[in-house]
Amino acid sequence: MEYPKDIMYRISVKREFDAAHRLEDHPGKCSRLHGHTWTVEAVLRNTDIDEGGFVLDFGDAGAMLEEVVSRFDHGYLNEIPPFTSLPPTAENISRILFDQLTGRVESLPGGTILESVKVWESSNNWASYSLE
Repeated sequence: MEYPKDIMYRISVKREFDAAHRLEDHPGKCSRLHGHTWTVEAVLRNTDIDEGGFVLDFGDAGAMLEEVVSRFDHGYLNEIPPFTSLPPTAENISRILFDQLTGRVESLPGGTILESVKVWESSNNWASYSLE
């Protein structure tokens, strides 16, 4: 069976990191120092898979994600660039991680694309940054 060209394979990997932050201009309690166990999900896509049957090996995708989140682990985000001049909100964290992962994914052979990065600050609240 031949599939339309807009059909995509997608994979997802998640990692966690612990970090504190404060939202200095927030009118509520988030202006005080507090921390989260942040969960980050990266979704990668491709219209095709390689000879081994993968968009990208989960281990390789997870290692790339771990590499970019590890610099924030057990840190105070307000003191880690770019959050020294950018509020460390879930929205901004998702964009920064997307930008950092994009360069790594673009260097891979085979046309795999980073589709989105989603960041949870709790089990109920998340923000994402994506191509669409």
